Amino acid sequence: MAFGASFRQLGTWLTAPPDEALADAAREGEMVVARIRTWCTLLLTASPLLSMLIDGHVGENLLGLGMVVVAVVIAVVIERLLQHGYYRPGLSYFTSTFDVTLISLCLFGFWVAGDPIVTVNSRILFECYFLAIGASALRYEPLVTLTTGLVAVAEYFGLSLAAWLRFGDTPLLTSSAQYGRFEWSSVFSRGIVLFAMTSVALAVVARAQRLRRLSTGDRLTALFNRAYVEEYLGNEVLRTARAKGALVVGMLDVDRFKNFNDTYGHAAGDAALRQVAQVLRSALRRSDVVARHGGDEVLIILPSTELASALEKLEEIRVRVGLTDIQLPRGGTARVTVSIGAAAWDHDGREVDALLDVADARLYAAKNAGRNRVFGPADMPTVILPA
Repeated sequence: MAFGASFRQLGTWLTAPPDEALADAAREGEMVVARIRTWCTLLLTASPLLSMLIDGHVGENLLGLGMVVVAVVIAVVIERLLQHGYYRPGLSYFTSTFDVTLISLCLFGFWVAGDPIVTVNSRILFECYFLAIGASALRYEPLVTLTTGLVAVAEYFGLSLAAWLRFGDTPLLTSSAQYGRFEWSSVFSRGIVLFAMTSVALAVVARAQRLRRLSTGDRLTALFNRAYVEEYLGNEVLRTARAKGALVVGMLDVDRFKNFNDTYGHAAGDAALRQVAQVLRSALRRSDVVARHGGDEVLIILPSTELASALEKLEEIRVRVGLTDIQLPRGGTARVTVSIGAAAWDHDGREVDALLDVADARLYAAKNAGRNRVFGPADMPTVILPA
């Protein structure tokens, strides 16, 4: 029973969609892996070139050089696409599988060159599977890491089985002084080690996710914190500019929050902030980002959202907060209202500071106009920022 529960918990963790902080970390990790891949494939070109100069075996080394050059081209293309903002969640599966398959193709190259025993018993290229599995952990996605490990095991076993079926007990598999002989026990042992490395990489992903959440989250509300959201907003502004898209920033503040604390106590104030955070999480999309910006102030980022749609959503949030009962620690319930100021990318500015300043100015204009309302460009079209 306990095993079944643990297995279900593992399955839930593996298949759970990442929140925006983890998705953002995955994008960064993919870029790091792309740079490593480019440099590693460039370095690999030296191996066949040196072999041709030293050993003189032109044919097999030309084959190896051709494979490495193809790998370099693919690696450079992937890195350039990422640098220009092309990132999709499914890309991690392709690139991690590519890393593993590149190693398998290099092993298969020895088969083509007439050394199938190297395909099975290579002591250098086989260890590269560990690098590919370890690098998959940089993407913060456990299912990607598990897929990478399973592909590595499947491809290595496939190569070993094909070599055994093709060459059997021939000298090509049994009489290498340098690489020994083909033995199924060794193949299975290597497969077990690949599974073990996959387990270690999954543990690294779990630990990295936990640390990421701790570093980006606000403990009271479980929203993102100010440090993370301002960095995220900077990246989102750049993505919006590249895509010529839409972006709206909302600044929310709980009305008369000091009076609420004075009336019901600070524990009730904490409960109110948690309840407001819960309403925001339930009302917004997974791609939207909400962060505690300071005290009772909350920053809302709505990527790829036109201004009219964003104002409708912010108005919905205002109404839902006002209708939500807050359970007070001392018993009974209370309600709060919120005021929100909104700023749109391009309409109100193209820089992070400009958007925050405009949203903040409209927030305080909404509060001065009577509170419990949303102010956008139509309500306060001109915002004069300090010089």
